[in-house]
Amino acid sequence: MDDALEAAGILVEQDMGEGELALMPVPGAYLDRIGPIPPQYDADGNIVKPGHPEYHANLRVTIELTEEQVAALPTFDPLPSIPYRVFA
Repeated sequence: MDDALEAAGILVEQDMGEGELALMPVPGAYLDRIGPIPPQYDADGNIVKPGHPEYHANLRVTIELTEEQVAALPTFDPLPSIPYRVFA
C-alpha cells in the first residue's frame, strides 16, 4: 500500500529529525491505517462476523488527483459496502 501511495505522489518521505524518515501524506490527503480487521464474537464465543486478515486503510483526498495518480492506486473488487471506520 505504501509503495502504491508513494508512486502516486500521495505519500512522501519527510525528515522527522535525527535522521529518522517517515512516509507522510501530502497536504490534502488523509490516511487512516486500520490494519487487519478482527472477527466479532458473541457472548458464547461464536463468530458472528468474520474478520478480514488483509491490511485495510482509508484514504480521503481533498485535492484534485491526476489521471496518473489514480492509475497508480489500487482498486478493490468488490468495493466495500459497509465501511469498518469512517472519517468524521
